[in-house]
Amino acid sequence: MSKNILIGIALVLTLSCALTVALVQQLTDSDRVETIAHRIADFDLPAGYQTDYAVDVLDYTIAAYKSDDEQTHLVFVQGPSGIIPNESVIAGYIPNTSRHADWHATTVLSTEQRTIRDQPATLTISERTNGEGQRYRSANLVFSGREGTALLVFNQPVTQWDDESVDTFIQSIH
Repeated sequence: MSKNILIGIALVLTLSCALTVALVQQLTDSDRVETIAHRIADFDLPAGYQTDYAVDVLDYTIAAYKSDDEQTHLVFVQGPSGIIPNESVIAGYIPNTSRHADWHATTVLSTEQRTIRDQPATLTISERTNGEGQRYRSANLVFSGREGTALLVFNQPVTQWDDESVDTFIQSIH
């Protein structure tokens, strides 16, 4: 290969790496995650959680948080008004976590009506087994966000689940 081709390949690889790093930094920037999440609704984040990532593409917004031990995830998803989240979103699919991508044996434990932001909301509590055989419980709350239909997905290992703290968090959404 000629020297110019090798220099060109090295330059392309260097620029690709730099763009990838910049994109990841933007997706995971704490201030950006907070700003995007609070465009959906205001809430009081429970202690022990930190920002994870945010995606804002077309009319869809996703803002995610994770627990300090990275076992629990809170994800806010908002789509255009009138769009109901599809089954994989309601089931608690989190796009960037391969260990949670393969859920099995879902059981709905309860479905109830709540009021969030002075509008009716539906809360579904379910359990499922992830690809590693660990049981998770999920709270899936469909509510009216600031700019459309919103969904909160709260996934946590059953062994850590605390109804009261989940309920307190849900009640903080305004």
